[in-house]
Amino acid sequence: MANKTRQQSKSERAQALMQQQRRRERIRNLSVVGAVVVAILIIGGVLFYVQSQNDTSGQTATKVPSNLTGTYNVVVGKSSAPTTIKLYEDLQCPICKAFEAATGQQTRAAIDAGKVKVDYHMVAFLDRSSTTQYSSRALNAAMSVLSTAGPDAFMKFRTIAFDNQPAEGSAGVPDSTLIDWAAQAGADRSKVTPLINGNVYHQWVVNATDQMSKDGVTGTPTVFINGQNQGSNPQVAAQAVLQAVQ
Repeated sequence: MANKTRQQSKSERAQALMQQQRRRERIRNLSVVGAVVVAILIIGGVLFYVQSQNDTSGQTATKVPSNLTGTYNVVVGKSSAPTTIKLYEDLQCPICKAFEAATGQQTRAAIDAGKVKVDYHMVAFLDRSSTTQYSSRALNAAMSVLSTAGPDAFMKFRTIAFDNQPAEGSAGVPDSTLIDWAAQAGADRSKVTPLINGNVYHQWVVNATDQMSKDGVTGTPTVFINGQNQGSNPQVAAQAVLQAVQ
């Protein structure tokens, strides 16, 4: 009973953090609208040129992670599980971190019990939130763990990455730390080190993120339960997940 109470308290705190983060993002978005409009008018032509030079979406990825379920996803759990949760998330996304804190422990228990399977669609569209493209580098590291150590290690890395998520606007963490996290998750350090240092799955990361838009998903976390989109309110989606994994 005490353990259940602690889990409920943790979920409540995480949901409060989600609500707080959403308020901060609304205020921040409103405060910069005017400046953004002016900036777009001034640098629109230059920005278009730069993006056209740097955008590699659609190019073929020469290196593709192993142990994927589909082209851009990995399903964790028994195939016979009656409930499927489809989840789009970014390891740099603060609301994703809060969502994981609110639902992660219960979801993992339900996976182990054969109640649900989770279809993870990892993306990286928040490189602007760090000075070192942490979002993309973190996903490349996650895929390196999946490729060399399998889904269980991938899940552990994902948890470690969310628990240690760097602040928005920071440099994130260096590749050496991502390698440490990978080893902590159970990956062979000698195998993941060249994959992480070489950012070998970068094009796959670009294409996976582009696929999110093609799927009609515009933000993270986005949650589907048995094919039904749970909407844009992460608190409502978290409650739906908690109900589904009972």
